[in-house]
Amino acid sequence: MTGRSVIWSSIWMRSGVLLLGLFVLATLSVPAGGRATPPNRTVLVLHSYHQGYEWTDGQADGISDMLASAAPNALAIPYYLDWKRFPDPAGIERLRALIAYRHPKGTVDAIVSTDDAALSFALDLRNEIYGPVALVYGGVLPISARRLTEHEANVVGIDEAKDIEGTVRMAMAANPRLQRLFILHDDTETGLGLDAEIEALVAAGRFPAGLERQTLPALPFARLEERLAGLPPDSAVLLGTYATDSEGLVLPPEQFLELMSEKSSAPIYGLQEFLLGHGIAGGSLLSGQEHGRAVGRLAAALVNGAPVAGLPAEQRQSIIRAADYGQMQRYGIDSARLMPLDRLVSKPFSFLETYRWLVVTVGGVLLLLFGMVLVLSVTLRERRKTEAALQRSNEALTESRRQLQAKVVELTASQDALRERGRWMRLVAEASRDIIWTWDIVNDVRVLSGRVEELLGVDAASIDSRAAWFDRIHPEDRSLAEEALQRHLSGELPEYRVEYRVRHRDGNYLWLYATGKILFDGEGPGRAKPVMMGGSYTDITAQKRQQAWLDHLAHYDSLTGLPNRLTLERHVDRLIADTKASGKAGPLALLFLDMDNFKFINDGFGHKAGDELLMMLGLRIRKGAGDGLFIARLGGDEFVVVVQGGEAGEPAEVAQRLEQAFAAPFLVEGQHFFVTCSVGIARYPWDGRCFDDLLQNADTAMYRAKDSGRGRICTFTVDMNLKVVERMRLLSRARLAFDRQAFTVHYQPQVATRDGRVRGFEALIRWTDSELGPVSPDRFIPVCEDSGLIVPLGLWVLETACIEAAGLACRGAGDVTMSVNMSAVQLAQHDFVPRVLEILARTGLPANRLELEITESQMIGSLDAAIGKLNALRKAGIHIALDDFGTGYSSLTYLRTLPINTLKLDKAFIDDVHRRPDARSMVSSISRIAHDLRHSVVAEGVEEAAQWEVLSLMGCDLIQGYFVSRPLPAARIDAFLAAWEDRRAGLPVIRDDVGVGMPTAGANRPSLPIS
Repeated sequence: MTGRSVIWSSIWMRSGVLLLGLFVLATLSVPAGGRATPPNRTVLVLHSYHQGYEWTDGQADGISDMLASAAPNALAIPYYLDWKRFPDPAGIERLRALIAYRHPKGTVDAIVSTDDAALSFALDLRNEIYGPVALVYGGVLPISARRLTEHEANVVGIDEAKDIEGTVRMAMAANPRLQRLFILHDDTETGLGLDAEIEALVAAGRFPAGLERQTLPALPFARLEERLAGLPPDSAVLLGTYATDSEGLVLPPEQFLELMSEKSSAPIYGLQEFLLGHGIAGGSLLSGQEHGRAVGRLAAALVNGAPVAGLPAEQRQSIIRAADYGQMQRYGIDSARLMPLDRLVSKPFSFLETYRWLVVTVGGVLLLLFGMVLVLSVTLRERRKTEAALQRSNEALTESRRQLQAKVVELTASQDALRERGRWMRLVAEASRDIIWTWDIVNDVRVLSGRVEELLGVDAASIDSRAAWFDRIHPEDRSLAEEALQRHLSGELPEYRVEYRVRHRDGNYLWLYATGKILFDGEGPGRAKPVMMGGSYTDITAQKRQQAWLDHLAHYDSLTGLPNRLTLERHVDRLIADTKASGKAGPLALLFLDMDNFKFINDGFGHKAGDELLMMLGLRIRKGAGDGLFIARLGGDEFVVVVQGGEAGEPAEVAQRLEQAFAAPFLVEGQHFFVTCSVGIARYPWDGRCFDDLLQNADTAMYRAKDSGRGRICTFTVDMNLKVVERMRLLSRARLAFDRQAFTVHYQPQVATRDGRVRGFEALIRWTDSELGPVSPDRFIPVCEDSGLIVPLGLWVLETACIEAAGLACRGAGDVTMSVNMSAVQLAQHDFVPRVLEILARTGLPANRLELEITESQMIGSLDAAIGKLNALRKAGIHIALDDFGTGYSSLTYLRTLPINTLKLDKAFIDDVHRRPDARSMVSSISRIAHDLRHSVVAEGVEEAAQWEVLSLMGCDLIQGYFVSRPLPAARIDAFLAAWEDRRAGLPVIRDDVGVGMPTAGANRPSLPIS
């Protein structure tokens, strides 16, 4: 028989035994009569409440289960009084009649009731219909049960023993800080019985001491929600029964509890199991089903013939400790404090907790397997290590044998290698870039090899002794070389290292770096004498020249060749030291020069043009200052001239010569640049006793010269330091004002003399500082120009003025022209023209309604570049005005060469024009020339009506000044325009053909646009 046949036979035998066992079990489970005993005992089961009420359903299930299992001959017939929802005596009467009809006297063997209402109803049925049939009750408090069944015979039951004490202690375990217990119940018998039970616990000393009790009054559901929502955190709620509120509204207990627990700020604890999962946090709960099973056991015993007297009422047989995990999480209760629990609901499923022992068992098995695998791996690894060690030992023995054989060959070849090495050393010496030398000290014989003839131009044999070699060393370096050699020979220095110059055959000197080492005939220095020395000579001439060039760069400016600040400081310190040493305070002055327009040229035309201009400046300063003066460049466009000795007035004379030297233009890359310089003078010892003080004070004087109008000479005085501090403070406040938008723009109207109409406005920047008060533009604009702040500030003024001009046109003011002043710094910017056109496009102002005002001094930097930018602006339609004509250079050439539309006469011409004939003649002549060139003429600073009248006669086209109006903020322009129309009628309007002492200058004036 094969193995497979044996296996199948075993399986069939086991299957047969199993089937036989099942058959025997089924046979034993069948009653002796062959079928179940039919019910022959009738049991009325009366429930106080309605079907669907969890407490009632639990009891009903327990009773029916026990009757079915313990008394199969009993027929249980249930009835529901629904007393909780409909506490109506009429309904009870109708149910009594129904039961009397269905179950007449003598047909009922036992009655089972649940809760108070059913017990009372059952007692009434016994008294009225059935007589003393056996009665089993449940769900009734002990005190109520005693009251109802007193003097009643043949009655037994299970008291509803709620574990109030266990529930309260669970609440205290959940919250150790619990101080208040709020008791919640309705006014039913069961609800009121809760107070009696609590009082009994207190009287028995079983209620926790120190826990404050407070019964919540019967309130409508809405108000009860508000009351529960306001409970303090150190409180809890004990719920009895609450099916009906004070207004008669009835809710199922589960719905009532869910509604209240959602609003309650404190956890609610219950006494009955059917409330679990509907909002209570937990409690020592009375289980309806367990309670019903206890009642069912008594009923089954009575049905089976047991006497009532032998059946005592059971106590506390249906209590379980249970909690709701979700409610505990909500109120922050640690479930570990409530252990042990019989039941925990609403907790999320956890595989680890549910199958903990399975996980632990599987984990242990896996760890055991892992340990076994680890042990096997370690054992296998040790075995492999042992095998590898044995293999290495075998290989080492083999290698040793091979090395011994190679040693024989190596020793045989060593003699050949030594001979070859000698040849290599000779080859290296000959191929080396250095001179290799040896010196037999005993015989004073020197042997030089390598580049001797190439470097020195002599044969090595001609310098074969110490004396011959030292004879070629430069006399200034010979003592240094001799000292270094002696210190090495004496053992003071471990090596011979020195740099010196050696004479070439042509008489020039080369720098050599000499190194060497001594060989002694014994154990070393001090115990034997030197016998041999060897070393090398390296040509370092190129490095020395490079070092000399670097030293030159460290002390001289690479662009102009002038001494730099370091050399200047050393020179001045030496002069001051010499003066102090001699005891005579000789005249010494520092002239600090700074180019006025260099930054604009450097930024506008590039650094290449700037560098070329700086070289030309250095040459011109040398030529202008004269011979014998020390001149240095500090950096950028700053130069210093040191004047020593001479008369006291010589520094000012040198400064004047420098100013004259700058009068001619500089031709750089095809452009003519006019550059001026501001000069500050500081004198020793009056203005400083050291270099730093002199330089700083000369710098301060130079800035004072710039503030005075540029192109000036200024000697330092003590009060200038205050000016510097004030200037820095003014710059700081100006930057802060720009960041905070503290600048404002005012507008001064320009009126035509022909008809008195307003033709335009000039935009003027104003600033009132919180610390400095009102600041004049003459103070803050130069500071802004020097710092570069004028560029963003000027663009802001331009855009603001264009926006206002566009707004005036929209408000019906006509096509007025807006004049805006441009700084030289702005004009020097390479993107000046695109930025202006961009602002016009952004604001929507037509180009012909914008007029940019420039001054004659702005042309000094680069006339050609400025004219190019002005032509580009005019080509775009923008008007150009030459402002403050009559001040500065006042060259009539500008009227012909500059692409301008308007000429603005400075106030200096206007002040006396109505009183002095010479002033009238000058203004009339300038107006005639301007009109001949097709330029309009604007008179600035007009303050009186007489000035208006005279200027009108002499051909001035527009009038601007206090006579018309002071500069106005934008908010007051509309009011001015309205008032001016009333005032205009009284103005003296002059015809074009009338003149004063000469033909009218207005005959050729260009026509003005009519607003």
